[in-house]
Amino acid sequence: MPMIHHTEHLEQRKESLLNNSMFSEDLFALYRSLFSLQFQSLQHLASIITDSKLIVDTTQYPMIQPHTLQFTDEIIADIKKMFKNIAALITQYQTAYSFDTLLANLDDNPELYKDIITALLSKDSTFEAIALNNKLDTDELIFMAVNAYKPLFIALKDAALQDITQFPDYTEGLCPFCGFLPDMAKIVESKNNKRFLHCALCECEWEYKRVKCVACGNENTDTLGYYSYEPDEKYRFDYCNKCNTYIKTIRITKQHDESQFDLTVENLITNFLDASALQMGYTRQ
Repeated sequence: MPMIHHTEHLEQRKESLLNNSMFSEDLFALYRSLFSLQFQSLQHLASIITDSKLIVDTTQYPMIQPHTLQFTDEIIADIKKMFKNIAALITQYQTAYSFDTLLANLDDNPELYKDIITALLSKDSTFEAIALNNKLDTDELIFMAVNAYKPLFIALKDAALQDITQFPDYTEGLCPFCGFLPDMAKIVESKNNKRFLHCALCECEWEYKRVKCVACGNENTDTLGYYSYEPDEKYRFDYCNKCNTYIKTIRITKQHDESQFDLTVENLITNFLDASALQMGYTRQ
């Protein structure tokens, strides 16, 4: 889904979000500006991505391997701009945050741009060390990294998967394109109630087994279940009592067009599901 739709979908929800106190005016403005920054970056990267040296192997999963990433100077310049713009945007609305150390270290060591995304995709302790070295909490650096690199990975995905709409024999809970984590799932009635996962980084979507934990692969129905959100039962979170994780899910009925739902925005506005899951002792993957 093109990023321009993120802003449009967010705008469509503005009245209800503000009226129900789900979002403050400042938080709404922050995300609207963030989506605008990302779309501008995506437009630029999409025009140059065919000339990049980033390696994508569509014969394996995930198609991007962290150790194969090679950034051109033009791509580095775009990512650098994203980091600075996102830092400025966050501190405009959240003055308690500071990204001065991170930005200074990125200026001094351009290799850090590759180190951050490699550690993020590798999902190892290196990422925590990078956050500590840059005087940030791990969650703060994850937010910065995912949102700064998102346009690049969407551009890569769009270029690489032009003729690929499905991923045969792929059954994993990590993104088949970039290997990152899903942020939401959807069940689509018009597609025989199939479940699809949505990547938090490149926004790729892929089919995943209905009764199977996204985090640990558990398929024991005695330890799997879901809680519906009673005020609006299209929303729920699926949980696993084996690994105590959850994933938020939206059920799209036959009465609704699938294109009406932007999972990037849906993930953002369903913090009530996160609150309920966390209160019950579950954690996100």
